[in-house]
Amino acid sequence: MLSKSVKFTRSNGRWSLVAWVFAALVLVLPATAEGAHAAAQHGLQALQTSLTKAEWHAFSSKFIAPDGRVIDVEKSGVSHSEGQAYGMLLAVAANDKETFWRIYSFTRTHMRGRSDSLISWIYNPRQYPRITDTNNATDGDIIFAYSLVLGALKWDEPRFLHAAKPIIDQIGDDLLVRRAGYKIVRPAAFGFDSGHADGPVVNLSYYIYGAFLLFYDVTGEQRWMDAWRSGLELTEAAVSISRGFAPDWVTLRSDRWLNPANGFALKSSYDAVRIPLYMALNGKVPAGAFAEFHRTWNERGRGTPKDFHLENRAKLADMNDPGYRAIAAIAACAAAGTPLPRNLQQVRPTTYFATALHLVSLVAVRTNYPWCADPIDVPDTVLIASAEAPSAPAEAPMSPDGARMAALDDIAAANDRHLTWSSTGELRTAGSASSAFGGTGPSFSLKDTLLSVFGLD
Repeated sequence: MLSKSVKFTRSNGRWSLVAWVFAALVLVLPATAEGAHAAAQHGLQALQTSLTKAEWHAFSSKFIAPDGRVIDVEKSGVSHSEGQAYGMLLAVAANDKETFWRIYSFTRTHMRGRSDSLISWIYNPRQYPRITDTNNATDGDIIFAYSLVLGALKWDEPRFLHAAKPIIDQIGDDLLVRRAGYKIVRPAAFGFDSGHADGPVVNLSYYIYGAFLLFYDVTGEQRWMDAWRSGLELTEAAVSISRGFAPDWVTLRSDRWLNPANGFALKSSYDAVRIPLYMALNGKVPAGAFAEFHRTWNERGRGTPKDFHLENRAKLADMNDPGYRAIAAIAACAAAGTPLPRNLQQVRPTTYFATALHLVSLVAVRTNYPWCADPIDVPDTVLIASAEAPSAPAEAPMSPDGARMAALDDIAAANDRHLTWSSTGELRTAGSASSAFGGTGPSFSLKDTLLSVFGLD
C-alpha cells in the first residue's frame, strides 16, 4: 500500500484533495509503469463538467425538491435511494455543489431507517412512517458512495470521502459475496438469497463498473476488481443463454444458472437497459462487451431497446423514450464508433427515470467517448484535467519507484496548483484550496489522511 519511505508535506494552505487522492491511486495500484500511468488518469474524466446549466436545470427544476428530495413523479411522488444517487451523480457532472449537498443531506437525514451505513430504498412523504421498506437497494448504495467520492475530488472536500468510507466498506463486506468463482452483488441486504423461490437471484444492472474501479483505486481491495470482472463475465453468459437479451433478473441456482429468475417478470426491460450505460460510465469496459447490445438494439432493432418477454420470445413494446434510445446509441458508439444522433444529444424532460438515464448517458459519452458527441461549452473547474491520458513511456520499463514518480509528475504537470517534487523527495504544492464548507480547513498530510480514511498501510 502506501510506501512508508516517501515523505509528504505541504508548503502553504492545505492539500488539494484531488492531488493527494490521485497520488494515492498511483501507490495502491500494481507497481508497473502502465499501471501507474493508468492510476494517475483513472477517474479524471469523471470530474469534468459534462452537463450544461440548461440540461441540469431541465432535470433539477422538475424532479428535485428544494429540500433535496429527488421525486419519481410517475410513481406517486415517492423517492428512491437510486434517484437520490442519480441526483448527486448529475450534480457532480453539472458542477452544482449546493444541490449535491442538499440531496446528500436529505438522504442521510431522512432515508436511513437502518442501523448500518446503507440507505432505505424507498421514501413516501404521504405515508407514516415515510420509510415504507427499510431494505436497501444495492445499486442505489453503490452510486451514492461513488458520487460522494467524485464530489470529494471535484470540490476538494474530504468530508464527502469520509462519508463514503463506511458505505463502501459495508457494501464490500455484506453485499459482495463469492459464488461459483464469481463475485456476486447481492441486490439487497435481505430477500434475494437462498430463501427466495428461485434464489439466490442477481440483477446484472447492479454492477456499476466505474464505481468498482474507483473503489478499488481508493481502497486497494481486490474484491472490487473481482466484481468488475465478474459482472462482465456473468452478463456475457446471461445474454448468450437468453439469445441476445439481458434478463432483468437471473437465478444463480446451480440447475438453472443465469436463466431468467422465476418470481419476477421474465423480461429484458427497464432494469437490463441500464447495463451498457453502467459499462460506459467510466467503466473502462472493452468494446466487445457492448457488441450484443448493439446487434440487438441497433442492427436488428432500429436503435430502440425493447421491453421483451424472454419466455415467449415476444416484443412487448419499443422503449421509445429518448433516454432509453440514448443507451442504445451508447452501445453503437462503444461497439462501432458511431456518433450519437444529434437529437439524442438534446434533453427534454419526460419521465423521471428516462430523463435521469438520458443525462447519465450524456455524461458517460462526453467523458469517456467524446468522439461520439458534439463538444459543449461549459466552464470546467476540474482541479486536475488532461486532454488525453499520458502514454506509457516508450523506453525500457521503469522500476516501481520510477513508475510512481513519473505518474506523479504527470499529475503535477496537469494540476493548477503545480505540485512539484523537491530534491529530498517531498511533494509540495504552491497553492491552497478552500473548503467547500467555507474557510481553508485544517491542514493534513496525504499519508495521514489516507491512513485515517481508508486504513491503508
